Amino acid sequence: MTRPFAVPPDPAAWAVPAAASDPAIRSWWRGLLLALAGLFALRVVLMVSSQASLHVDEAQYWDWSRQLQWGYYSKPPVIAALIRASTSLFGDSELGIRLLAMLCWPLMAWVLAVLGNTLAQATQTSSDSALRPVQIGVAAALLWLCSPLAGLLGMVATTDTPLLLCWALALYALWRAVILRRRGAWWLLGLVCGVGLLDKYTMAALLPGAAVWVLRQGRPRDLLRLVGAVLLALVLLAPNLIWNAAADWPTLRHTADITVRATAPGNIWQLAPQRVIEFVLGQVIVLGPLVLLGALVWAVRRKGAKAASLPTATPMKTAVSGLLLWTSLPLLAVGLLQAARGHAEINWIAPVHLAAVLALAHAVPRLARLRGAALLLVLQLSLISAISSAPVWLQDTQPKLASAIDPWRRMRGWHDAFAELEPHLRAQPGGLVVIESRLALAQAAYHWRHADVRRAAWTPQAVPDHHYQLTCPWQPGLNAAVTGPLWVLSEGAPGADMAAALGGLELVAEVPVRRLGRVNSTLQLLRAPHPPAVATPLSAAALVATCL
Repeated sequence: MTRPFAVPPDPAAWAVPAAASDPAIRSWWRGLLLALAGLFALRVVLMVSSQASLHVDEAQYWDWSRQLQWGYYSKPPVIAALIRASTSLFGDSELGIRLLAMLCWPLMAWVLAVLGNTLAQATQTSSDSALRPVQIGVAAALLWLCSPLAGLLGMVATTDTPLLLCWALALYALWRAVILRRRGAWWLLGLVCGVGLLDKYTMAALLPGAAVWVLRQGRPRDLLRLVGAVLLALVLLAPNLIWNAAADWPTLRHTADITVRATAPGNIWQLAPQRVIEFVLGQVIVLGPLVLLGALVWAVRRKGAKAASLPTATPMKTAVSGLLLWTSLPLLAVGLLQAARGHAEINWIAPVHLAAVLALAHAVPRLARLRGAALLLVLQLSLISAISSAPVWLQDTQPKLASAIDPWRRMRGWHDAFAELEPHLRAQPGGLVVIESRLALAQAAYHWRHADVRRAAWTPQAVPDHHYQLTCPWQPGLNAAVTGPLWVLSEGAPGADMAAALGGLELVAEVPVRRLGRVNSTLQLLRAPHPPAVATPLSAAALVATCL
């Protein structure tokens, strides 16, 4: 069997010098640095002016960061460690929690610029402009930071942020290891894959495609080196696996559950084709509809050109397209399957967009040598900024419209609601607040962070369903007697099973969660008239330690 591509014996035969001394090229890199700084400042301004609090996941990750461990119920520990570092430097305000995560986005854009420049150098021909490689690198970085995906995720602290940075670094390391033959790049690949796995198990989806791409380069020995990099990644992941084993594998069970969840319980083969269409359209939106429209216009115009004028495939172009394609296919396939089974979030295949912007960057600069692309990027960035900030401006005059377009609506109203409930707890200290939902538990942890409030998760079932049911479960007959008042915090009315188990509940306060002038939900604070006094295998001291 013939090999589709073999690495040239001398990389210098195709590599184009970086021309670091060229003033024009240096000006491109300086311009990119200024653009990254400006876009970061814009994100900070938009985030602060949005007046939004934390998303439930952010609040939970912040709560994790107060007690660092090697694992948590739904995720490995990197996001908690990142938030812990951020709050240590900048405080525990919303901005302090998010700032280091926000800084990761210009960093990953810089990685994309360097990688795009490197890939362009490999595919450059004698007819190309001397500035073409750096143009493609800069275009990739700006396409990424001006996308709706970066515009929204770039202002919050989520597990996608470290994952995307590690994925971009892994692509760069893989290219340097296989094509440029840099032995140290294999160590970098193992390191970033290990850190990526410690952030989100999604990082594993890169490895099967990477193995296929390495094999297609015609050097089997590199496959052994790839195995070595994977082993290094597993060594880094080992503490998390040990933690999971000790806790009965909650993270792996949770990951498997959301991966194989079907449209209807018990019917794993039931598919929902309409969800696939919605999922694909969602990917178009988060990648950048205006830029994709510009690329489509260019493609239609290009279609009319003579075949002789079209770029011909070369071994290096094949290697570049193969790297971007094969490292994306496994994750894309899993995302489409999840969508077909009726359960896929729009951000679950976010790393695929890294390859997409690198591929687009080779085409977009041809639109009047970046002028057309720059215009589209500015328009797209303006649209994202307007959507992010407009709800605050419109809340008084157009409350329905403001609520409909508000990307932060699930993050609003919690601060005022919990502040209104807190005096009731302070008036009768020393009690315990039992909370039904993960959302209310996480938001209570953050918004009551300066109050001495003990929290526990109502856990009627044997198998925990979220982090708090794993770490601080509570149910009459299983927990220690409550020495102070026993409170119940519920979104809306508490469940009938909870009220019956506690012997009736007395409503103390009900406060609305207001989001841009509209009431979308309510919080109820109730009290059990006679807290049950029962023996318990979980000591009161342990309960206090885990639920503060």
